[in-house]
Amino acid sequence: MASYLLDVLIPAYNAERFLPTCLASVRRAHRDGYRFLFIDDHSTDATPEILEAAAEESPFIEFVRNERNLGVAASRNVLHGQVDARYLTYLDVDDWYGEDHLESMVGAIGDLEVDFVRTDHVIVDGPQRTIARTPETQRGIRLDPANAFGVPGPRSPLNYLYIWAGIYDLERMDLADYAFHEHLRTASDRPWIWKLYLDQRSTAAIDLSTYFYRKSTNATALTQRGDSATLDFLVASEIILGMATEAGNARAVDKAVHSLLFLIDYHLERAGRLTPALRDELVARSSALLTACTDDSIAASLPVFSKRSLARLRPVLDARGAVA
Repeated sequence: MASYLLDVLIPAYNAERFLPTCLASVRRAHRDGYRFLFIDDHSTDATPEILEAAAEESPFIEFVRNERNLGVAASRNVLHGQVDARYLTYLDVDDWYGEDHLESMVGAIGDLEVDFVRTDHVIVDGPQRTIARTPETQRGIRLDPANAFGVPGPRSPLNYLYIWAGIYDLERMDLADYAFHEHLRTASDRPWIWKLYLDQRSTAAIDLSTYFYRKSTNATALTQRGDSATLDFLVASEIILGMATEAGNARAVDKAVHSLLFLIDYHLERAGRLTPALRDELVARSSALLTACTDDSIAASLPVFSKRSLARLRPVLDARGAVA
């Protein structure tokens, strides 16, 4: 039997400017049976000292430190080894919870008796607040995760890649099967979410918009940089294509191909942040990955793209070869 009701996993790297807000949120959110597991990824600022003091002050906060910088995926895996709770969720260190956020998620997953529950969130862009809703129109009822593979276009729960916008029942899923791919510097959440929808048997979405997500707060964040890590989405997409193919799920394969094309287009549209060499690499690697996709899957995906998107994708598709 698990020792805790809920474990919250929080990786941190050079996060001293965000920790006061994060820790205040954690203390407000704490209830009996909740535990907050922080890991410092070998920060060079005051992050470890702040977390050590917080752990000494609050018994529901625990803190470990990597002996060297491992990255977010590996840091989450380290924390997976310490989980001892019925339910699991995540928090990014630059974000925070609104009132009763965790309590509402715990209550929902218990009442609905599903493998995992997903929530909305609030995008924080300076003083502006915008609610971002999980792309699931049916709320508060038990659903089959496989339904997500039949949703056309980019508005699919599979493209709502926020693991912190959810809670997971570890009596219904084996956390050992959900290790993050540590070689992915970005996009490690993507295969993780897809595995949920491929392997689990029940889910639900609820109306809850009390997770506050800071947008573009950290210019050094991997997702904001235009370096080689930006192209890790291609490696993540290859992993997803492999999982969908191995599962023998034709709808999942088609959805994986559509998602790949959507991401290629997204990065081509923003190619100005890449060096000329990386732009060439983006096109070359994208076309090479698309050679593993059938003409039928690609052709089925293209009608949902705009004329501008199709024009951006044309050099990649031409390099791959003709699509019937």
